[in-house]
Amino acid sequence: MAELIKITDENYEKEVINSKDIWCVTFSALSFCQPCKMLHPVIENIAKNDKVPGVKFGVVATEDTGLNWSTSMGIRGVPTTHVMRGKEILGTKVGFVPEKDFLDFVKSTAKV
Repeated sequence: MAELIKITDENYEKEVINSKDIWCVTFSALSFCQPCKMLHPVIENIAKNDKVPGVKFGVVATEDTGLNWSTSMGIRGVPTTHVMRGKEILGTKVGFVPEKDFLDFVKSTAKV
């Protein structure tokens, strides 16, 4: 069973940038963003049930612990999801999408 990892300004380089793994990173503002609140349980379910083997899932709190990284990544709206390998962004999805569409996006972008 996998988990949804909290990515912060302090750990993003170690977790994502320096990793050989493919990451699905969602930049979110759960304190005020309704689409973020709707997408979060979708991502949690996908991560916890390992629905995309070979991809790690993380969430960045743009309003506090991930503010610097979100800014450096040019995040302008939330939720924004990047599928990444190191510094390379393989694909981007902005906004809420149902689980099936989110899974299709991650699988096709990550090519797993």
